Amino acid sequence: MGEDEEISPENYANWFALYHLCKKLGDNKSVLISSIKFGDLLSTSQQTASRRIQSLEEIGWIKRKIIGKSQEIWVTEKGSDAMLNMYRNLKQILEKVLIVGEVIEGIGEGAYYVAIKGYFNQFQEKLGFEPFKGTLNLKLNDMNNTLLRENIRSRIPVIIEGFEDQDRKYGPVRCYDCIISRLDDKDNKRKAAILDIERTHHEKNIIEILAKPYLRDYFHLKDGDKLRVELI
Repeated sequence: MGEDEEISPENYANWFALYHLCKKLGDNKSVLISSIKFGDLLSTSQQTASRRIQSLEEIGWIKRKIIGKSQEIWVTEKGSDAMLNMYRNLKQILEKVLIVGEVIEGIGEGAYYVAIKGYFNQFQEKLGFEPFKGTLNLKLNDMNNTLLRENIRSRIPVIIEGFEDQDRKYGPVRCYDCIISRLDDKDNKRKAAILDIERTHHEKNIIEILAKPYLRDYFHLKDGDKLRVELI
C-alpha cells in the first residue's frame, strides 16, 4: 500500500483504530483484547470493532491470534510505517498553522539584558544583525504557545553563552530565527529572533522578540495589535 493510500479517506477509520491500538500497546509488543473492549475504545459496537480489526488485518497493518473470546494483536512493520507517515503529515500541517501573538507592554527586562555587552556582542555576531536594545513582548494563547513550543523542540537553537562579570552570573539564552509580520499585512516582514530565556519574570505564554529596528515604530504597533510569527 502506497503512502497516499495510507492516509486516504477510505483508510481514516483504519488509521483511527490503529492509533488506539498503538496507545493500548504502550511499550508492549502485543495486546490481548476482545472485540467488545476494542469497541469501547473506538466508541462503536462490538460488530463494528470486529470488522475494523478484520480490515486492519486484511490491509496488513496488524497480525492477530485468536485466544478464547479475545485476540492477541501485533502491529506489523507496515502498520508502524502507516503511523509514522501520519505523524509526519500531522507534524507538517501543525508547523504551517499560524502562530499569532498579541503585543503587550513589557517590564523593561529585555532592554536591560540586551544592552549588556556580554549579550549584545553575541547577539550581533551570532544572529547576524545589530539588535535594538530592547525586545518586543508577545502574548500567546494556549494553543499558539503549545504550537510554538512543539516547533522549537525539534529545532537547533542559536546559543548565546552565559558569562560572569564582577557583579553576577548571566545564564545562557537560546535563540530561534523567525520572520514576523503584522497579521493584517503579511507582506511586510522582518527577520527577528525569539529569545528563550531560562531566568525570566515573564509568564510562560509570553515570548520576547529581538530584531534590528524598534519594532513598535517599524510596524506602527500599539498594545493589542497582532503579529504573525513564522519559525525559519
